[in-house]
Amino acid sequence: MASTPTVADGAPIEGGLKRNAVDWKHVAILSIAGSAPAAVIALNIPFMGQFAGPAMVLAFAIIWPAILLMVNSFVQFARKLPTSGGLYTWNARSWGANVGFVYGWTFMGAYLLVAAGGFTVFGAFLNEYLASQFSVDIPWWVLSAIGLGWVVFVGVLGIVQTLHMALSLLAFEIVLLIALSLYMLFDAGVGEWSATPFDPGAIDASAAVGFGLALTFAILSFVGIEEGATLGEETREAKRNVPKGLWVAAIITPAFYVFVSYAMAIGYPAALLDIPAAFAEDPVPLQTVAEQYWGEVGLTIIVFATAASILAFAQAAFTAGARVIYTLGRERVAPEGLGQASARKTPVNAIATMATACVVVAIPVAIAAGPFETWGYFGYLIGIAFLISYIVTNLAMVKWARESGDFNPVRQGFFGLLGAAILLYPLWKNLSPWPEGTYGVLPFVYLGWIALGVGFLLWTRARRPDALGTVGSALAAVEEEAPPTTQVPAHGDSAKVQTGGLA
Repeated sequence: MASTPTVADGAPIEGGLKRNAVDWKHVAILSIAGSAPAAVIALNIPFMGQFAGPAMVLAFAIIWPAILLMVNSFVQFARKLPTSGGLYTWNARSWGANVGFVYGWTFMGAYLLVAAGGFTVFGAFLNEYLASQFSVDIPWWVLSAIGLGWVVFVGVLGIVQTLHMALSLLAFEIVLLIALSLYMLFDAGVGEWSATPFDPGAIDASAAVGFGLALTFAILSFVGIEEGATLGEETREAKRNVPKGLWVAAIITPAFYVFVSYAMAIGYPAALLDIPAAFAEDPVPLQTVAEQYWGEVGLTIIVFATAASILAFAQAAFTAGARVIYTLGRERVAPEGLGQASARKTPVNAIATMATACVVVAIPVAIAAGPFETWGYFGYLIGIAFLISYIVTNLAMVKWARESGDFNPVRQGFFGLLGAAILLYPLWKNLSPWPEGTYGVLPFVYLGWIALGVGFLLWTRARRPDALGTVGSALAAVEEEAPPTTQVPAHGDSAKVQTGGLA
């Protein structure tokens, strides 16, 4: 193994993505945008309110420590192993090439579902609004294609442009929902502010099961918060700034959910204890309060903020997924062409592959079941896939820290095991009782995807066993200032394959 020359700060490494292009703020932006705050309020709050009533606020508050524990595991890894592969590379380093290979396969599939489902529901959401409010019927797939095309275009331009777009969408939705929440609270008056949404005693025995389901939706509201970790190779001083950005996201995102859900509980036109029945009859409570307090103009603004949030989380998942594909290609686990960067130092082949996969995965399901139903099915699979990924990553961090010789029994041992244990509950609630109908088939779809990954692993071991030796090798910086290149055979000749990172 020969080392490449050290590069100047800000200079791209040949064959890789552009180094030192972003800082901790961009990591935080991608992580927060990946969680899609406005989309969560619009799409998850109705279910949480039906299940738990005003205790939906308590569900977010209780889950907050679990999110901090989960992010703590990400941070422990990021301080030592910043990478474009994110959770994939960390698990490969902890569990070995075989498990890492299959984990990368399932992780890539989970991001694909988030992106494909996000673009689909983005088109459907705008189609329904334009048709109902203005009698303008633009096919949902046209609107979805516009959203996907724009994200691909910005992604090819570069990570900075991608994150500037994400910041614009994120700032718009967060500022708007905070403003609406403040308006609702002060319109109700301080005398109407109640501690009931935070009171466990207000949950009677009959609502205990519903509160458990609300906790499940609360956990799923944070799926995507890890996406900032995939910027490990493009972040300056990555070992310091990636953890900082992740911690910022872990504080801001739960605080936002607690505040806005509390304002929804106080400001919604129904008594607190009547929220379950009211939300069961109102599938769009966010639009209801927007129209009540801000009129038709407010409703229009909220609708477009929600659409922006949906596009933002689709973009964040697309960006993270493309970088996982890029990492797999650069490590020669996937075709090597996927690990090539353009002249602008963007993973253009991985972006094209991700875009094609979104179309192939989403369109047939959306045609058969409808675009909104597609999001429901994909969302259920996403929940299962990410909960398992997070649990495995918590355990991987404990294993890796113990074997690295730099083990902290509290921060890395106890917190890692506790985080994994807490996440087992919402996973159990997803599967027990076993769902009926199509949803009952979806866990087997997930198992089938894992089986395909195992099959791909066995094929790779038989045809290209040398490729497994590179699984988990792509890091931004571990011991060296600049990543190494490795001499590997390519098409019968000796060729250098860059094992370093993105820009």
